[in-house]
Amino acid sequence: MADIFVSYARADKARVAPLVAALERQGWSVWWDPAIAPGQEFDDRIAEEIDQASAVVVVWTPTSVGSRWVRGEAREAADRSILVPVRFENARLPIDARVMHTTDLDSWNEDAKGPVFQELLGALSLLLKKAPRAQEAERRTSICVLPFANMSDDREQEYFSDGISEDIITDLSKVSALSVIARNTAFTFKGRHVDVPQVARQLKVSHVLEGSVRKAGNRVRITAQLIDGVNGDHLWAERYDRDLADIFALQDEISKAIVAALRLKLLPEEKKAIEDRGTTNLQAYDLLLRARTHNGQLSRESLTRAIDLAREAIALDPKFAEAHGLLYGALLNYAIVVPEHSTKAWKEAYKTLDRLIALVPDAQAAVLRAQKLIRDGDYLGADQLVSRAEQDFPASSLPVRGYAGRMGLDLAVGRFETHLDGVRAAARRDPLDRIVSWLLRELLDITGRLDEAEAESERSRDLPGDRGFIELLAFLRMKGRATPDQLKAQYARFLASRGAEMRVPIFDQLAPVVLDPQAARSLIQQAINDPAYGDLTRTIWLGLLAGFFDATDEALHAMRRAFVDMGGARLTSVDRYLWMPVLSKARKDARFKDIVRDLGLYDYWKKSGKWGDFARPNGNDDFEIIR
Repeated sequence: MADIFVSYARADKARVAPLVAALERQGWSVWWDPAIAPGQEFDDRIAEEIDQASAVVVVWTPTSVGSRWVRGEAREAADRSILVPVRFENARLPIDARVMHTTDLDSWNEDAKGPVFQELLGALSLLLKKAPRAQEAERRTSICVLPFANMSDDREQEYFSDGISEDIITDLSKVSALSVIARNTAFTFKGRHVDVPQVARQLKVSHVLEGSVRKAGNRVRITAQLIDGVNGDHLWAERYDRDLADIFALQDEISKAIVAALRLKLLPEEKKAIEDRGTTNLQAYDLLLRARTHNGQLSRESLTRAIDLAREAIALDPKFAEAHGLLYGALLNYAIVVPEHSTKAWKEAYKTLDRLIALVPDAQAAVLRAQKLIRDGDYLGADQLVSRAEQDFPASSLPVRGYAGRMGLDLAVGRFETHLDGVRAAARRDPLDRIVSWLLRELLDITGRLDEAEAESERSRDLPGDRGFIELLAFLRMKGRATPDQLKAQYARFLASRGAEMRVPIFDQLAPVVLDPQAARSLIQQAINDPAYGDLTRTIWLGLLAGFFDATDEALHAMRRAFVDMGGARLTSVDRYLWMPVLSKARKDARFKDIVRDLGLYDYWKKSGKWGDFARPNGNDDFEIIR
């Protein structure tokens, strides 16, 4: 939660932005520009932010005084005695606001040292109970590593500059005193001219690193600049010209120089972790960098290439853990993008996980072993292992986007509510991370916060990547909540946005009958009996669509086939789709309880006493699904 909540009219955004920037430069966090739809300012999230803020700055203008939302936020802040009002254009204040001193900002001219702004700082400091500069010193150092520019003559060397950037992000993430923006978020700025202070404000980081890479033959030149995110000053800059054979030592040197420039203490185990490159084979490392690039493109062709490159790297260095990890991830991605080969890909990924576990450090291996036990259906064993691992590997250090440790277990056994706040916080830290946004949206859907899920769907609209399944879920979310015209429009949006993997006949066949449940059910029944839809991914799609059109028999048939018969709950991490709202009617059927028993969930709930959000005990040897 932010220190300061700024209430204003949307029409005044350009005027408010410099004020927010000046406040953030004092070291305070500010919540002011949420990605929510107009008319939703008083949803739960707004109320929560105001409740947690130490001060509320209300910006009165001729426009905002007429806003019932701004007035309401001002009253809420006044009731808590945390209101700090400011005014532009000598706006005529609401009657109930005239009794409080209001700072006139018409003459501040964006001068942070002037008397007008200093008056505002004085009022805020009283509420925040400390001088802003003192508070800034207590904030955790944070950084965004922008993708290094490829300065090589050969554009195909882009993979190498991207790989250097990713490795620096990974290195810095090992420093406990430093908060690092995730790779997915940082790489949204790739190829763009950026204003560093603006990036720092957007991502709420104290520092930004940018640089370039030039690779020619056996020589490499890397330049790097560390920039103060507040004022844009260069704190450190260096140019390195080395033989390519020295790339590993060079990466160590750069990462350590950044830590030193930030005046952070590098613990012995962190220094060791940074120096561990996983391989001494330069060719295997180069193959890994190439594989990373292809894995990130998420197409059939690119993923096939990523898998082949990762296998080549492993052949050169069988103990190269990161290559095994990339192969594991690429196989999972391939299973999603190429659904007709999903079962085979998931099974190979499962075997790759075994090899990966044998190669990584104990703490990481414990988390991976827990994931394997979850996939084996041994939830009790996974719970015990996670509990032990958390003693040495705190949950706060586990990556949200990796669904690791306790979160991975809880999502598998139907516990979602407990992780909402953590995932929300992760989305605030890395607002451009598509994977975190995806997880947040699904948790909001599953827990019934459908308006929030829709707001997150809209907020993430400009993030890179395919939106086909996102738009399908948006359609499913409309069940019982939309007009016929809205349903047709959203389904058309889904058809227009889907990628090649979702271009299967059933989706086009349903388009004319989305308002005719009986006709839709008939099409779904035919598809479920068609061998062309016999793979795991498409079976899950059919089950969700069957739930939307109240085809309970087909929905239960699809879910049983996908998760029990085909082992979907064990091979994948999509078992949470069992709890989507669109399947609520099917979950009331007694046959759904049989699916739950066959998956081993009831046995785990009963023996552990840790029930899922959707179930509760009913007698000595029974349970009920409650929603």
